[in-house]
Amino acid sequence: MPFSVSHDQSVGIISIKGKFLGAKEGEAFKEAVNSLRDSGTKYAVLDLSGADLMDSTGIGLTIRTLSTLQAAGGDVVIAALNARIKNLFLMTRLLGTVFKDYETVDEAVASFGVTSS
Repeated sequence: MPFSVSHDQSVGIISIKGKFLGAKEGEAFKEAVNSLRDSGTKYAVLDLSGADLMDSTGIGLTIRTLSTLQAAGGDVVIAALNARIKNLFLMTRLLGTVFKDYETVDEAVASFGVTSS
């Protein structure tokens, strides 16, 4: 599975690795996000430091993650984008308007007002 979920303080960290193809990973990813929300986690960081490729359905899953957690009163930010994926988020006009991005996971976690463990 090209993603894993962990926690840092009260922030969920969803680490995406390799190729993130939404059509292939969609259901498992949605279940993981719903599990975060259902456990009371309102804030999440999408750690893209290990991501090599993301398709349009993968982008759609990131937007769905944001919508799910915002509906619960939370937020989602992105951390550690490589140049290729950052360009994809810029071309789709999602970076800066929909998603805030940070250089590191620690900076992203701190943006929610908690300190990294």
